Amino acid sequence: MRPQYPLARLSPAKDELLIIAITRESVMENDVRPMLGRLLPLSASHEAALQWEGKLTFYFEGWDDDPRETAEIPEIRAYFLNLTTEWPYWLHFCEKVGDTILHVLRLLCHGHSVPTQGGMVGWRFADLAEVTHEILRLFGHMNGLYERLDLSETMNERISQEIAQLIGNTLH
Repeated sequence: MRPQYPLARLSPAKDELLIIAITRESVMENDVRPMLGRLLPLSASHEAALQWEGKLTFYFEGWDDDPRETAEIPEIRAYFLNLTTEWPYWLHFCEKVGDTILHVLRLLCHGHSVPTQGGMVGWRFADLAEVTHEILRLFGHMNGLYERLDLSETMNERISQEIAQLIGNTLH
């Protein structure tokens, strides 16, 4: 069986993940400082960016009793938009084998959950132009990170291909 995202296997950071919990308290207070305290060191230096490339994922703690998908909760969406304004480097740091990049896009772009086969829940974006705009904006920030930290063009191209493949497989 072919891997779902074969290019993502090229990323060196697949054996370990950095899993960060975003607390309900931070979301309800719209306080991005605790999360920024964890994220800013990842993008502070060339060495840190290399070390943490493709390793980041996150979840929202304290919402287990809410039947909505996290991207349907206005407080979470507002929090995540503020967080992304302060730290927009998701494309470089998020893992690309699982759902993290798509989770980022669901949080940043409008849409709604839809039932799928087998009782699973999927997501339908309301406007693919909005998704394209967000992806391009995040790529722009990733390119700025690469310039600032003198990261290689080869890595940038690989990650760009991983993301294009991931998104292409999902949206088509």
